[in-house]
Amino acid sequence: MTLLAVGISHRTASVQERERFALNHREAPLALQSLRDRFGNGAVLSTCNRVELYVNSHDAGDRPSDLVAHLSRLKGIDGGELFPRFYELREYDAAVHLFRVAAGIDSMILGEGQILGQVRRGLQGASRAGSLDPVLARLFHAALEVGKRCRHETDIARFAVSVSSAAVDLARERIGSLHGKRALVVGAGEAGKLAARALRDAGVHDLAVTGRTARRAERLALELQGAAVPFTELTSALVQADIVITSSAAEGFLVDRARLQEVLAIREAPITLLDVAVPRDVDPAVRALSGVGLFDIDDLQTISETNLRLREQAAAQAQLLVTAAAEQFTSWIESRRAVPAITALLDRAEAIRRAETERTVRELALDDASTDKLEKMTAAIVKKLLHEPIQALKEDDVDAAAVRRLFALEER
Repeated sequence: MTLLAVGISHRTASVQERERFALNHREAPLALQSLRDRFGNGAVLSTCNRVELYVNSHDAGDRPSDLVAHLSRLKGIDGGELFPRFYELREYDAAVHLFRVAAGIDSMILGEGQILGQVRRGLQGASRAGSLDPVLARLFHAALEVGKRCRHETDIARFAVSVSSAAVDLARERIGSLHGKRALVVGAGEAGKLAARALRDAGVHDLAVTGRTARRAERLALELQGAAVPFTELTSALVQADIVITSSAAEGFLVDRARLQEVLAIREAPITLLDVAVPRDVDPAVRALSGVGLFDIDDLQTISETNLRLREQAAAQAQLLVTAAAEQFTSWIESRRAVPAITALLDRAEAIRRAETERTVRELALDDASTDKLEKMTAAIVKKLLHEPIQALKEDDVDAAAVRRLFALEER
């Protein structure tokens, strides 16, 4: 068994490249099913900043590059030129990476809180798809645990800024105080909720929410004392808004150049668009229009760099927790691999001990009391002789294959 992981993220690729591999809510279950069919198991982590696949391969011939090729086929992409954008990880490195992700160390906004929930959803999705095996289940549960510890035991979350909050900060930098401004949130999912709350906290009182699911938009608007707008009236809502945050899971641009030209022909004030969706909701071509300020998710990197300087010490502390957890996890994996060899060694030793004991009992015609003493003595000898080899196997100090050869143990 070999733990393999591959991914593409904001650290290795642009948003244009990442969105080609993004897995939406309909595609993720199909991807998990295909991983189960091909590798026997699998888990997926797909967010606005990353797409990652994890498998515990039972085939020694499998390579991380096989996962990259698998994802490309799933998406119908001839992505050979993008393969260098993917990171390929094994074993300890794969565990360290996922733990860093869950801890918020690898996030665009250091310490942001959304990722822990996204890791949890990755675990739940794999569980529903029946694509979890014990190793992947342990890996993701351990990631959630270390993520929680990093937030409780370090300051990494003390100044945490979510992607949506960072978008609001960008809006503040562009147009100044947000008090009295009118805002529109397109998409009432998790990112949309965070964006709407961040806008409200920043002083926006005239807040509208719209989305393809009217009921969800109405609930969020009611919660924040805003107004729900029918999605069919998106153009009119854009006309009224000073700030627009888009975070839908739509396929294709919701706001294209033609729609925005129509909006600008009616409104006189400039408009700021903050697109935190992947794939993007706003056509990047609108940047060329006068009076439009468009920022996509990659623009948040600037805020990330500022936060990185503020949180370096907390990140270093969190990394210590991550490293310890990864070492513990890989030790557990190695102990699992040693179990068959340990079992075979104990079984062979017991078979030899029992055969020799029975032969001695027959030859010496021992009574029950003497036989019992002989049983205890030989069992104690075997236990003491095997103690060190078994400990070495458990601690990965010796190769299980070498032990099998030395003791002529059969493969199981």
